[in-house]
Amino acid sequence: MKALFCRASNSLVFWLLLDLTYLVVFLLLSGQALLPLRSFFVAHAAGIAVGTTVMFTGVGAGVVWFPFFTLVGFHPAEAASFSLFNQMAGKGSGSLKYLREKMVDMPVALSCIPWAVLGVSAGYLAGFVAPRRYDRWLLLLFAAVVLYLLVAMLAGRKGVFSPDAEASASRPNRLLVTGSSFFTGILSVGTSDWLIPHMVRRLRMPVSQAVATGIFVMFSTAVIFWLLIVVSVMSGWRDWPQNPPILLGTVPGVILGGQIGSRLIRFPRLKYCQSAVFVGILVLSAGHMIWEFFHRG
Repeated sequence: MKALFCRASNSLVFWLLLDLTYLVVFLLLSGQALLPLRSFFVAHAAGIAVGTTVMFTGVGAGVVWFPFFTLVGFHPAEAASFSLFNQMAGKGSGSLKYLREKMVDMPVALSCIPWAVLGVSAGYLAGFVAPRRYDRWLLLLFAAVVLYLLVAMLAGRKGVFSPDAEASASRPNRLLVTGSSFFTGILSVGTSDWLIPHMVRRLRMPVSQAVATGIFVMFSTAVIFWLLIVVSVMSGWRDWPQNPPILLGTVPGVILGGQIGSRLIRFPRLKYCQSAVFVGILVLSAGHMIWEFFHRG
């Protein structure tokens, strides 16, 4: 049975049928009582689109999810929590595919995870204690982080995904992993956005392997973040994030999108689009956050 499931799950048709089954069950069980049908299908479509884009380019899903959740009215702290929950689902789905295809560089990933845990824990605590009156400034900080990523990438002479001919390293920079994971913990953006270009330029990894490894590290980071939430709730230090029904639409969508996006890398022609899509998402995301900052002022 296990072998049959493994073979079936390697097929995209399996995931499409699984998603269709979920939609039917949602309707039969009157899931619209928790989430209106219009909101459900919008969230589900958004999940598929984001999951596909993230698994194809390696861009941090927080770059897309954080603006999406603030756009529909979530506070930044809640937006970060739901963003990382979706990333845990989508990147977990894609990571499973990458691990089966042995695309993840496990020595590099395992060397990153302890520092990612340190960074995301510090970011979570910073977001946990920050007063709500600073929410608007978190939006501006998010935009600043994304713009920094964009400028740093465009400033490279050889481009976003080109090896650095002047320097190389055998393992990722610990400070970079910790610092980027801090922003993941407070804004749900950071780890893979810094780590993937770094692995290509300094570790001389192929782009597809860097994307797979960065996504696996980001998945591990998201798991740690939600473990911190669970521990905090069980200890009585905080409540569960509000408005969770939207996850009924987004999470199944990102799981399906993760399967679609991880397969797009197989097509050589589409690989040439990775860097352009990566940069385009950063531009749109930063622009939206700047608009939100002034709109809420």
